[in-house]
Amino acid sequence: MSRNELVLSGVIATRDLLRYTPAGIPLLNFVLQHESEQQEAGQAFKTQLEISVSVLGEAAVHLDRVSAGARIMLKGFLARKSRNSRQFVMRAEQFKLIDGE
Repeated sequence: MSRNELVLSGVIATRDLLRYTPAGIPLLNFVLQHESEQQEAGQAFKTQLEISVSVLGEAAVHLDRVSAGARIMLKGFLARKSRNSRQFVMRAEQFKLIDGE
């Protein structure tokens, strides 16, 4: 069975305005900044990354009320940015605001 699932937390660095697809589905794009310390081969490894995120549907409408700088946890999957692109984007299906870590 193939699996593509991603859970990632971070800060909304930048975000676009809510827009609608040609089919009328709400769409919100933003950049998530993530920092954490992971264990790799028994050693601590500090990781930092920025990832493009797309959210569709009602989740996009709800997330549109959240401003840049907010801490958030996302659950979704990775996909190509577009059909012919080699770049990837996280397609988030669920989110949760994080009060403080």
